[in-house]
Amino acid sequence: MNAPFRLYGADLSPYSVKVRSFLRFKGLDFEWLSRSNARQEEFARYAKLPLIPVLVDADENVLQDSTPIIETLDAQSADPSITPADPALAFVSALLEDYADEWLNKAMFHYRWSYPADQESAAKRIVAMIFDGAEAPEGMEENVRQRMTGRLYHVGSSPETAQLIEASFARALDQVAKLLGDKPYLFGARPSLADFGLAGQFGQLLSDPTPGAIIRAQAPNVVRWIERMDAPKAEGDFVSLESVREALVDLLRDEVAAIYLVWAAANARAVVDDASGVSVEIAGQMFTQKPQRYAAKAFAELKRKRAAFLDNPTLAALLEETGCDAFLASPQIVAPTDDEGDDEEGEED
Repeated sequence: MNAPFRLYGADLSPYSVKVRSFLRFKGLDFEWLSRSNARQEEFARYAKLPLIPVLVDADENVLQDSTPIIETLDAQSADPSITPADPALAFVSALLEDYADEWLNKAMFHYRWSYPADQESAAKRIVAMIFDGAEAPEGMEENVRQRMTGRLYHVGSSPETAQLIEASFARALDQVAKLLGDKPYLFGARPSLADFGLAGQFGQLLSDPTPGAIIRAQAPNVVRWIERMDAPKAEGDFVSLESVREALVDLLRDEVAAIYLVWAAANARAVVDDASGVSVEIAGQMFTQKPQRYAAKAFAELKRKRAAFLDNPTLAALLEETGCDAFLASPQIVAPTDDEGDDEEGEED
């Protein structure tokens, strides 16, 4: 793909902000275009599905879905790199990005549309984006609120699962804060794929009243990192895996393996079986939601990436110790290949 680019997105979309941050880091020439009513016709010309982000290059080539956008452009423009030279650390970075996109997004969506103050704030911002200075019809904010709260089940948010989702968010916040420490980025002096994925979700959580107050009170270094990720820069190189291993073990064991991968495996099986719902015990609680086809596809891709490093003893030891390989090294569950873009259930489209 060739610059200059046009990036159709929204400030309230973690996936859009994730790609925008990456383009800024790479120093690529692009125009940020909010998905407003005024741009709906041109957006529809390029979007295979009505989901953001959508990237259009100078030759009218189109990419949709944040992870392939980043991976494609990073392969074309290797400097500055977002991939650690250590293959084990590179895979962990991809694993954490997948965790952010497919699981941490549930916390973002849950907080935004479960609490009245957060609902009001988000609905106002969405309406302002859609009408972009024009007068909105009366009741539009309430229409947005009702539409989005009606989609909570799609990401598994309900009164029954609220405690699990919020405990997961609190644990992830604490563990990401420990992994970050006093470094500018998660793995050293430059951002990795994990930084873009996690900061995309945590940035949205920070922007909402309820989770934002929690982040500011408990993890000031995460706040500074989120702000830095708006326009990240390479300030040096990546650190070694060994130097961050202790903090990684906690995050991979307690969140990625014990929470996310349990759900991902169950979701993938439900999609293959064409089941109407996913119901799985996570951390002693039942978690139920509508199956997510894209998440199943992402899980299959994650297992494919893991298979490429079967001869890496350092990675194998880390993933075995944390319980991740119980899911990632297991036989492949083949999910449907429908291209659905980023999870529509968790996206303000």
